[in-house]
Amino acid sequence: MKRSTFLNKNSKWKSLLFFFFLASLLWILTKISLEFVAPVTCELDFINVPESVSIKGTNADEVTFNLFAPGYEFLKYKLRKPTLSIDVSKYTDENQSSITISSSQLVKEINDQFPSSRSANMLDLDQLSLAIDPIIRKKIPVSVLRNVTYKNGFRQIGPVIVSPDSIFVSGPQNMIASIDSISTQNIDISLLEKGISEEVKILLPKNDGINISDQIVQVSWDVKEIAQKEFDIPVKVINKPSSEIIKIIPNTVKIKVDVTLDHFNLISAEEFEIVCDYGERNKDENFMIVHLNKKPEWAEHIEISTQKIDFLVFKE
Repeated sequence: MKRSTFLNKNSKWKSLLFFFFLASLLWILTKISLEFVAPVTCELDFINVPESVSIKGTNADEVTFNLFAPGYEFLKYKLRKPTLSIDVSKYTDENQSSITISSSQLVKEINDQFPSSRSANMLDLDQLSLAIDPIIRKKIPVSVLRNVTYKNGFRQIGPVIVSPDSIFVSGPQNMIASIDSISTQNIDISLLEKGISEEVKILLPKNDGINISDQIVQVSWDVKEIAQKEFDIPVKVINKPSSEIIKIIPNTVKIKVDVTLDHFNLISAEEFEIVCDYGERNKDENFMIVHLNKKPEWAEHIEISTQKIDFLVFKE
């Protein structure tokens, strides 16, 4: 009998707890189903920004307003802050430096995007202002960063070739205006003894708003074994008066030239021309400066033994 009485009491407590829980749940559901007014804060998300402009700044990143809505809506907003999307293309015109969205336009955006609400009012913003910057496209030359050493007796022949040698950079005008060149990642090679041709990445600009047309360029240059050759070259005087005889001392200069082994036996003294311009002479000290007027295209690193030529003038 005692055990039966205990079970009956326990069963009664369980029933009471169940009805208490059910009543509480119905009370909560009733409360959150009621509509009332409360403030809601939304993050602003700017979408459909035209390709011709970028947003440079804004007077607000979020907006707070009073919303008349069911309680369960506010519970959802408490758990996760809502977002209000602003379609920038609807408010953009050509040749403008800013966009202004009025409070009435913001209210319309809110009511369109929160369809369960009846109305929104009491915004904390009189207006939403966006500063915009035009997007420009500029062609920028590519410079190659190199840290290269060559094996003894080898040297770069000819220029460094970059393809493409320029790329297009696009972005907000205030960022692009100051960019005059763009560099590759560093090419680091030691004791190079042959030509090179490889793809090299462009160093991306630090600003996120800048885009480039190419992220990789082809970089190449020729390397060959070289030898040094010497020539005695006669010095020619140009622009001298016909009424004077000019004697120069010395009348030949020695040159040293680096040439590839392929052209070592082909190059000759006749392919070089050294001149002095009489019109540019130093009259006080009676000397002229030598100039290399002609050389073959495969001659590199030419050294001239003397830069000054003394002269004497004789009247005819």
